[in-house]
Amino acid sequence: MVTKQSNPNANTHVYNAIKDRGRMFLAVFRELSKRYGEAEAVSIMRDASYAYGKPIGKSLACFAPRDFAGLVDGYAKAPDDGATFSPDIRRLDDSCLEVQMMTCPIKDAWEDAGCSDKEICTLLHCASALDEATWDAAGFDYQIELWSPGKRGCCLTRITEKTGA
Repeated sequence: MVTKQSNPNANTHVYNAIKDRGRMFLAVFRELSKRYGEAEAVSIMRDASYAYGKPIGKSLACFAPRDFAGLVDGYAKAPDDGATFSPDIRRLDDSCLEVQMMTCPIKDAWEDAGCSDKEICTLLHCASALDEATWDAAGFDYQIELWSPGKRGCCLTRITEKTGA
């Protein structure tokens, strides 16, 4: 299947592999919704996304508690020095990394499939559990602003040093 690529500078193989993950995510979500209803599908997809994100977080734990510069290469520019997700580093200092992903092959897959803005927002909510697990397991606090209609790019993540227990 030949479809648009939001960032023409991205490695086509990497981009398409990640986009395929978005297509599979959508297919599973729609099947679960048909069988069990949307609320149960959201719950299952969030649980699965969270489980998928834990090992990713463990691989980033070496940057805790505050190696935000290390997270630029280990997270923001992964997997291909930033070509696939086009990270816009909004803030990088001793207390925070704030990064806006300007392109997203996963969201592109959903747009190519004709998903409505509402469905894309629901899917992003499901997928964001991966980010939650990642930052929990990595040992950071975080805030995620998911894409919504009218916003440029995709999601914005603020990563800070873990406070409290």
